[in-house]
Order: sequence, then structure tokens, then C-alpha cells
Amino acid sequence: MSTNGAPHPQDWNELYQLAMLETDPAKLPPLIADAHKAILDRIQETLTKPISAENERLSDALCGLRTLRDEVNSWKSKSNGGGPAVRKSS
Repeated sequence: MSTNGAPHPQDWNELYQLAMLETDPAKLPPLIADAHKAILDRIQETLTKPISAENERLSDALCGLRTLRDEVNSWKSKSNGGGPAVRKSS
């Protein structure tokens, strides 16, 4: 999923954990994007065969990524006085 040459975790939860545990703000935007895409892909897969416990974890993960993305944007705005640093997606 990622294009930075790192190993490609396949599980949405692994990508989510990588994003949430990253401490280098410069590395966060692609990690957030990769995790977000993996979560949305998994949600789409589960629409045909819902697994309620996993759906709750997916929803929680999306909320966590949204919060992290907003924090990154806040840091970037404060450091360079510019606009959003991480593209928002639905």
C-alpha cells in the first residue's frame, strides 16, 4: 500500500497501529492515508457479510485516524502558518 519502500502490512489493524504509534510527524500523512484506505476497503468487504465486533473496531479506528490527521494538520499549521498539511478525505 505504501510507496516509501517499507514492508506492506496487509491487515487494516496493523496499518492503523503503525499510524497511531508513529512519532515522526513527517511520516504520518502517508501512514494515515494507507490506514484510512485499508479501513474503508475492509468496511466495503464487510458490507456483504457484516461482522459487528469488527465493524465497531473499524469505526473506532476511523475516528482515531481522523483525530490524528487533525492533530497533524494543527501542528503543520502552527509550524508554517499555512493551510492544511494532510488532505482530508471522506
